[in-house]
Amino acid sequence: MKLSSLLCFIAIVFFTEIHAQRAIGDEKPEVKVIGTVTQDAIMLRWGMNTPTSWKYANQYGFKIVRETIAKGDSLLKAPIIKTLNDSPIKPRPLEEWEGLVDDNDYAAIAAQSLYGDDFEVEMENAGNDLLSILNQAEALEQRFSYALFAADQDFKVALHSGLGFVDNDIKKDEKYLYKIYALIPEDKMQVKFGGVFLGANDYRELPKPIDFVGVFGDRTVQLTWNYELLKRTFNNYIIERSDDAGKTYNRLENSPIVNLNEKEDRSTDRMFYLDTIPVNNKTYYYRVKGISPFGLIGPPSEVISGKGQKPLETTPAIINANLVHNQVVISWEFPEGNESISHFEINKSNHIKEGYKIVQQNIDKKIRTTTISNLEVINYFTISAVGKDGSKRVSFPKMVQLDDQEPPAKPSGLSATIDSTGVVKLSWNLNSEIDFMGYRVFKANLSDEEFTQITFKPIPNATFIDTVHIKTLNSKIYYKVQAFDQRYNPSAFSEILEVKKPDVIPPTKPVFKSFEVDKGIITLTWVNSSSMDARKTAIYRKEKGKDEPWQLISEITLPENTYKDATATPTINYIYTLITIDESGLESEPITPLTIKVPDNGIKPEIEKFNATVNREERYISINWRYKENNISEYRLYKSEEDLKPTLYKVFEKDEDKYTDRNLKINTKYNYMIQAVYASGAKSPIKKIEVVY
Repeated sequence: MKLSSLLCFIAIVFFTEIHAQRAIGDEKPEVKVIGTVTQDAIMLRWGMNTPTSWKYANQYGFKIVRETIAKGDSLLKAPIIKTLNDSPIKPRPLEEWEGLVDDNDYAAIAAQSLYGDDFEVEMENAGNDLLSILNQAEALEQRFSYALFAADQDFKVALHSGLGFVDNDIKKDEKYLYKIYALIPEDKMQVKFGGVFLGANDYRELPKPIDFVGVFGDRTVQLTWNYELLKRTFNNYIIERSDDAGKTYNRLENSPIVNLNEKEDRSTDRMFYLDTIPVNNKTYYYRVKGISPFGLIGPPSEVISGKGQKPLETTPAIINANLVHNQVVISWEFPEGNESISHFEINKSNHIKEGYKIVQQNIDKKIRTTTISNLEVINYFTISAVGKDGSKRVSFPKMVQLDDQEPPAKPSGLSATIDSTGVVKLSWNLNSEIDFMGYRVFKANLSDEEFTQITFKPIPNATFIDTVHIKTLNSKIYYKVQAFDQRYNPSAFSEILEVKKPDVIPPTKPVFKSFEVDKGIITLTWVNSSSMDARKTAIYRKEKGKDEPWQLISEITLPENTYKDATATPTINYIYTLITIDESGLESEPITPLTIKVPDNGIKPEIEKFNATVNREERYISINWRYKENNISEYRLYKSEEDLKPTLYKVFEKDEDKYTDRNLKINTKYNYMIQAVYASGAKSPIKKIEVVY
């Protein structure tokens, strides 16, 4: 028996699938159990979840304990416990596998996994014990994986592997709890038992596969059906074919078909099978049956049928398309005697690449010429050869164009947006003529100058993006658009669109010309900005020496250049500045501030007392005065000799009220005058006295 050779072949097919379906790691050893109910028995399937526990279970076997939990609708006070196997259930000896492996590939896999001398994937030779240990562990994992896979695919293999059992001693009104124990000594490994709860009344008929369809080709058919919905019920399938109208069906494979598309990282909800059909043009019938993990075969699916068809391999070619009285006569070539063709179809569109519709169909496969009427200005024709299998081979398009001198309608709805970088986005309404080709866009710096074309060829879309320089003297740009049809007939120009450029250049500054203070009102006069787009002059004021923001007190619309400020408080020093604002809201730099103060012109009382006493012996004149007003800043004393103009002689602090003058000449008349100066700048009337020395 050449089990090793057979295993090598099957391993190539199934190795990736096995490793994708199981996880080998640090799982705690446990018996995993499933069960099903037939009309007269309960079938059990189990397996270990780790390679090492599987190895020990093969050595020590399993025990099945059945606990009768209920009879009818009543639970038993104490379960009836029964051990179903007298001796441990283990894999059958190698000699008992001989008859099974001859026609069962899965039996060969399981037998090789259990008893084969060599079962590891070849690894590079290494001269240390660590790699040897790793090789042995890898071999055990492979044996474990293949053994469970084989048992899953065939219930006979599961029974031979010590992983299956059939309980025929059941009663219809009883419910059982089956517990399966791995008889591995606890000093070697602690294994959790597995269980399943079933009764005879749980019997359900197996479902039939659903959504079974087939796609027929040249001596082939691809069959597919829904796998996801029934993957817990069936783990492999049988496909049957009939060539006598469904009277008899034959299996297509000796072994059931397994889903090899199921991956952890790439799952699919369908199974696929490709069958080769003996001959074309003959009807074949197909159906599929599912096989459960217990070897039970379900009912067949719905039957599908079809014929293989040789595909159409030749493409027709239009050789002539001649206009005759507003009709076109189309001729084409196609090999005679082609058995794959069913008929021809003529297709027409207004565009060369899309929008084709059938205008003549079911043209006899022997015909090579036809006439088409109801033409439009632009016509593109193709001819399709339709195969018996429904496939089509389409010729290259041929254009037929009627005489046309009518231009398209002039473009309308032209609009534009422009951003601060100078990018202009133009758009307009798209023309709807069948033979419409595109647009040309024109631009000018002035509305009355000659426009320049800025498109190199007609553009098909009703949008265009242009770029202009922002910092130029002209503040506007002008556009117009013209449409063309496929005969290059030009439309009239669209209306001219004026686009204002974004203003990024601030206006020039104004210049102070003069100011005047009269009766508490400050009148400012200036020269306006010279910028063409200047619109307003903003007047700002703030108190000199204070850390406070400028206050906008007025905005004067050009060409006005004068402003009267009646809100200034007397004696306070103000500073004024001006800013020009253009139509885009841009502001000029502020001009150099101007300082102005409104004097305090209120009437103040005269100094009450002003006296002078002459002392000729000691040669001086004593002067004194008295003033009761508050907020005095200083006193100013003026002096002159007779008939001469008085000049400021002395300035005294506000608290001083007398002075001794020794700068004198004998026999001279002197005039003394005194004036009080307020902190606000206001002054009292001058008080005068004459003294002869």
